[in-house]
Amino acid sequence: MWPYILICICIALAVTVTALIIKVLVLERAFGEIDEQVKDHLDGTNSSVFQLTTSDKAARKLANDLNGALQELHEERVFLKDGDKRMKENVTAISHDLRTPLTAINSYVDLLENESDEDKRKEYLERIKDRTSELKDLTGELFKYSVSSDVQYDSQLSSEPLDLQNIIENSLISFYKEFTSKGIVPETDLPSEKVTVVSNRKTLMRIFDNVFSNAAKYGTSLSVKLTVDGVVTVTNDAPGLTAVQVSKLFDKYYTVTDGSNSTGLGLSIAKELIGTAGGSITAELNGGMLTIRMVFESEKH
Repeated sequence: MWPYILICICIALAVTVTALIIKVLVLERAFGEIDEQVKDHLDGTNSSVFQLTTSDKAARKLANDLNGALQELHEERVFLKDGDKRMKENVTAISHDLRTPLTAINSYVDLLENESDEDKRKEYLERIKDRTSELKDLTGELFKYSVSSDVQYDSQLSSEPLDLQNIIENSLISFYKEFTSKGIVPETDLPSEKVTVVSNRKTLMRIFDNVFSNAAKYGTSLSVKLTVDGVVTVTNDAPGLTAVQVSKLFDKYYTVTDGSNSTGLGLSIAKELIGTAGGSITAELNGGMLTIRMVFESEKH
């Protein structure tokens, strides 16, 4: 009797030990799989869920818990990368805008040197002061954007009735030096009737500054027309420009010429800003001439 009982106990122990060994081997394999996949997740080469070959409940529960934690880690990594990209884009955009008032200030300084009329000199000095103030505001924006990962142009800026013709004329004068250096004599067709739009002055100036800056870079002629309905067309010669290129003019970082110092942001900024001003902007190529058409909602008198 006793030998039979001892044999049964030995068999039971052997089965138990075998089961434990198998369990240990299964867990060892499961943890080995988890270890490899954790490494892939941490170095960013893998973002998929954990896959285990075992059906062990404890191992699969651990894998599920890790899936949740690593999914959060992956989402945070993507968010931070996107934020860094947006930050660089916005810093580049503001840097582009900083160059425009600097160009305008240089133009007014050149005008001052050759101007003997005291009233005109005072007018140019006032415009230099305005552009200096604009530079201060833009550097303030640059600081604000440098501490933010999600930047949008402020569409809640205060609005007021503005003389659109006056805005256009001031912006054109800002590019006096650039136009002169390229032999460009702007032709204007402006109505005698005042065209009023409700918007923000700085926003409108940035829109026209960017459009005229683009014309100064790539053209050798320029004509500007304003209608009483608030439609502005800016036309310049565009040698070699194609319809495909025109379709991309408002894309961020697109430049017509490779290797230029242009960031390709000017017209994309103008499009974004004109949207906040309640208007629209389009481009059309016809017979080698590029026409930028801007529509503003004017006040009827």
